[in-house]
Amino acid sequence: MLLGLVFSLLAYSPILVYGSFLVALLSAGRWIIVNGLKSIMKAHLGISFLMTTAAFGAFIIGEPAEGAAVMFLFYIAELLEEKAGDKVRTEIQSLMKLETPSVSLKAGEMESCAHPDDVSVGQIFIIRPGERIGLDGDIIFGASTVNQAPITGESIPLEKNIGDEVYAGTMNIDGYLEVKVTKNSKDSVLSRIIDLVRDARKSKSQTEKYVARFSHIYTPIVVTGALLIGFIALILGAPIEDAVYRGLTLLVISCPCAFAISIPVSMVSSIAGSAREGVLVKGSDYIEKLSKTQIVAFDKTGTLTQGELSLENICLHNDSNQEEVLAAAVALEMMSEHPIAHALVESAQSKGLSISQARDFVNIPGRGVMGYVGNSKYIIGNRKLLEAEAIELPPLEHECGNGTMVFVVKDGEHIGTIILGDAIREGTKEAVRNLKQQGIRTIMLTGDNTEVARIVANEIGFDEFESELLPEQKVRHVQALSQEGSTIMVGDGINDTPALATADVGIAMGVISSDAAIETADIALMEEDLRKIPRLIARAKRTMRIVRQNVALSISVKAFIGVLAVLGYATLWMAIAFGDMGLTLVVIANALRLSRKKSN
Repeated sequence: MLLGLVFSLLAYSPILVYGSFLVALLSAGRWIIVNGLKSIMKAHLGISFLMTTAAFGAFIIGEPAEGAAVMFLFYIAELLEEKAGDKVRTEIQSLMKLETPSVSLKAGEMESCAHPDDVSVGQIFIIRPGERIGLDGDIIFGASTVNQAPITGESIPLEKNIGDEVYAGTMNIDGYLEVKVTKNSKDSVLSRIIDLVRDARKSKSQTEKYVARFSHIYTPIVVTGALLIGFIALILGAPIEDAVYRGLTLLVISCPCAFAISIPVSMVSSIAGSAREGVLVKGSDYIEKLSKTQIVAFDKTGTLTQGELSLENICLHNDSNQEEVLAAAVALEMMSEHPIAHALVESAQSKGLSISQARDFVNIPGRGVMGYVGNSKYIIGNRKLLEAEAIELPPLEHECGNGTMVFVVKDGEHIGTIILGDAIREGTKEAVRNLKQQGIRTIMLTGDNTEVARIVANEIGFDEFESELLPEQKVRHVQALSQEGSTIMVGDGINDTPALATADVGIAMGVISSDAAIETADIALMEEDLRKIPRLIARAKRTMRIVRQNVALSISVKAFIGVLAVLGYATLWMAIAFGDMGLTLVVIANALRLSRKKSN
């Protein structure tokens, strides 16, 4: 009965009606109205000005319900945008939650709790089963299985033993560990990831920059258009209330909320989703560039391969034996710092060979070594060294296997060929195959000799390769490729830095322990898994596809309702409910799909 009395009073009292709707308008629009007035004083008309004008205009022409509805629904739309921003911030906060509030420090037989920020490099902390690791460090006691998925995106836990490195934010599963701190809390890999993702939000893609520039002139154009529509309707004989109403409806439908919010939400959602897969993208500009990728160039050693030579085979000649060939090679090579020397020494140690002391050692840079072992003179080196020494090589020596060849000569006679190989990383062939399925041209750039490069390129399945390249030559090749199409360069992030910087997008891989690589690359893979690159490109393409979908949907819906407004068939509440709030909800939901972990 009381409710009926209230409605009766409202029905017979226009002042109460207007007053009630005015209270609703002012309540919903208290900040919107203030921002609208500020935009007038700054001579920079914004979205709040459009909504404020439309709402109060509706009151003036006798449509208080419409005016209140416009402000209320726009307030809801603003809340949706804020929630979208909260969703993106949540992605960063989810990373921050990996930071532990305290660690258990060990000092002799005593333990004490401390905040990670208060722990210094060199101190020792304890991690028990089921605890999250609080700082980066090296294991000095114990063994366990550690889940590094929050950092690397790798779902399979890894075995960790004494001497292995562990990282803040990862989870100790089943063992007791004592860890010596190697980095301060603010310098940990996790902290660097959080900083980079946070900074990436500030970076704008070309599309976002275009929208920002466009928005400066958009509102004045809309206001002018609304005035023209109202004036034309008035000239054509429409009542003044109807003419003004059409203009106000056009103001509302022209509000670019959905259009403006869809792009940054899409970009940051994509960046956050990539970060949870162990891929750091330093800005939305790189998402846009990735989506246009036509060429991907790879460094070879350390990128496509493990970067560590190992003994594959020993091919014998002139009645020699494997022990003699390997022992002689090791006796001389162990006096060298060349990677080949390390591979040979490691192989000899694993076989338990007895190595004699070499004398009269001579190093020939870029070719090999020579000296005496016992009473015999040995030459250990590549083909160029043997040719320079006029040593005859047997034909078809490659039948012994493919790889880096080290020829062993005793007293002027070729007695054996050692074949060294560099294992191809797991997933490399799959990564290149997936890139080619996306229509992307693949190329390998390496300093290795042509024959080794050809073997590796053919085995992996590259479209083409370039060999025997110095670092500056790699840079020139990347520059040339960029002229042919948008180019990504993938390397280890240290010796490939010039080429990474030259490419349209530089990707450093396996940089979980390399601060320099995280800093220099545009994108960083936290673990050595090249299969993440085609997935990253697919995500970038999907991101830009969603951006285009949202922009097209925004323009189409607004254009349709705008036409209805001009013809007098659209109401103010329809314009805000469908053309702004509803549309904003749709584009935000579409964009937030990109933050899902898997995007193929």
